[in-house]
Amino acid sequence: MKKKDLALDLLEMALARKDEPVALATALIALDRLTAQRPDHTLAHYAAGRVLMLLGKHQLALGAFRVAIGCDPDLYDAHYFEGVCHWLLGFDELALDKLADAFRRDKTRFEPWYDAGQIHANRGAHRDALACFERAQALVPDDFGVKKKVLQCEIRLGLWERARQTHAALRELWARSSDPEIQALRSYVLDQFELDDRDVLVLESFVPVGDPQVLMSFVVTEGGELVFTVNLESSSALRAAGYAWILVVQEGDVRVNTDIRYYERPGYPVLKADVDVLLRRWGR
Repeated sequence: MKKKDLALDLLEMALARKDEPVALATALIALDRLTAQRPDHTLAHYAAGRVLMLLGKHQLALGAFRVAIGCDPDLYDAHYFEGVCHWLLGFDELALDKLADAFRRDKTRFEPWYDAGQIHANRGAHRDALACFERAQALVPDDFGVKKKVLQCEIRLGLWERARQTHAALRELWARSSDPEIQALRSYVLDQFELDDRDVLVLESFVPVGDPQVLMSFVVTEGGELVFTVNLESSSALRAAGYAWILVVQEGDVRVNTDIRYYERPGYPVLKADVDVLLRRWGR
């Protein structure tokens, strides 16, 4: 990105007030005036595209980015956000091509690889997704979000030993992070999968608290509605009985302790297999 000017000041204001339609409209009007006065003002066209994206007008934003690229073919940000617009408009292949084009213009940026990975993951192409997320991770090895995506792909592909190592690295990254947003995290999405007509979201707690303590939750939904949750829990009573963890089904206000208990924390492949059996027989 080039040095800051009025266009970028207007964009910065719009980003700071992105939930205020009047502020976004005001910024867009000012940018339109700027481009009318100076049709070759690259950053004004680019900034207008970003504001149009905030307004949900992705087709118009696409046009603004293309004009910016016409003014400066090497402007990474315009190429990158043109790719994002294609993605948001449902044109995955165009998005992938444009994201690759953006990366060729600035090979220090991880965002094109991250977004390409997400596009592949959304399509179920988890091996392609993993390759992209690994490219992103090579550029930002300590980025929590990127490492989490790598872990999720490894789990989906059944690469259990690699997933075990990535899982440990992710928890270590959380423990030593100085980023307030990362420090504030108490749980994260470890996995998600489908089971017949139900969706399962797997949440892991970083530091389980209370009694019982919930380390992991398998949240089962159908048609967007919560059906029940399977929790991997520990409690003082359970530990007194010689066990470390138990699977508990929570359905509304009803809690049911299952007969699936562990003397030590199970590895995720073992846990997922046990939960899979439980999910298939529960509530059917």
